[in-house]
Amino acid sequence: MDKENPVANYQIEAINELLNEIKIEQTNLSENLQKNFSVIMSKLMKMQEYNKIEDMTNQVFEMRMSNIEDLLFKISSKV
Repeated sequence: MDKENPVANYQIEAINELLNEIKIEQTNLSENLQKNFSVIMSKLMKMQEYNKIEDMTNQVFEMRMSNIEDLLFKISSKV
């Protein structure tokens, strides 16, 4: 059969080469996706940490503002 239909054999070889190229490309894409996912997760964790720090800073700032407001209210009520 190999000798009887060389066109079919050539087409099968071409299809196999294309399938191998697709397989390699899919492997590369999968590896890149995994790397990108790791980077994105790392950045997300840093953002969450930053947000926690920002929340703590805001709480301190709000407490200080509240103390200042109370002090101003006490001063204004004495005057």
